[in-house]
Amino acid sequence: MASIAENIALIKEQISLVSKGRKIQIAAVTKHQPVEKVKEAIEAGITKLAVNYAQEGDELRLLIDNENIEWHFIGHIQSRKVKYLTEYHCVQSIDRMEVAHELNLRLEKKQRAVYVLIEVNIGREPQKSGVLPERLNDFLERLAAMPNLKVIGLMAIPPMIHPVEDRRVYFKEMGQLFKQYQPLYSLEILSMGTSEDYLLAIQEGATMVRLGTCLFGHRSF
Repeated sequence: MASIAENIALIKEQISLVSKGRKIQIAAVTKHQPVEKVKEAIEAGITKLAVNYAQEGDELRLLIDNENIEWHFIGHIQSRKVKYLTEYHCVQSIDRMEVAHELNLRLEKKQRAVYVLIEVNIGREPQKSGVLPERLNDFLERLAAMPNLKVIGLMAIPPMIHPVEDRRVYFKEMGQLFKQYQPLYSLEILSMGTSEDYLLAIQEGATMVRLGTCLFGHRSF
């Protein structure tokens, strides 16, 4: 079994083959991973940790206690869990205006700001969260009025269809949306692509990928 350091080296090598010289950021998805593995990833050079569950993230931050780590929240945001998100470096899954308002108010009280990405429902799937592409401009305009939310990009999870190549059309559409809104709102990050499909995502314009299994290895449960 390859070590996490070996996995990361292979991932970076594969990314270099398709990125055409663009810098690609890697966010390591910590979901259900033991803290020992997370620390091993940090030792191998990972500086961004992506958390799916707010309270699990709070516990992990206490165990890691490393000021050089950027903590990203990537999970679905329940309204009652917004209070747990004020200490993150970046919240990648802003998808509803009520959540944005609540987070902005809580950050205002703390006199701090966080970076945010808008989650786009690129597959227009009714069971999934995210802003529909045709409503993205209005959403961006409204978030621009919230000073404690620093909008720096877009995030998406395409439909989990197979073969994986069939997801390319959704990544391509996200790449086009990013190009459209990047100059208007000074966007920097297009976060898309996971262990199954990150190379496709990079080919279509991703600047950040969120990797779990291919980085840490398969979980034992």
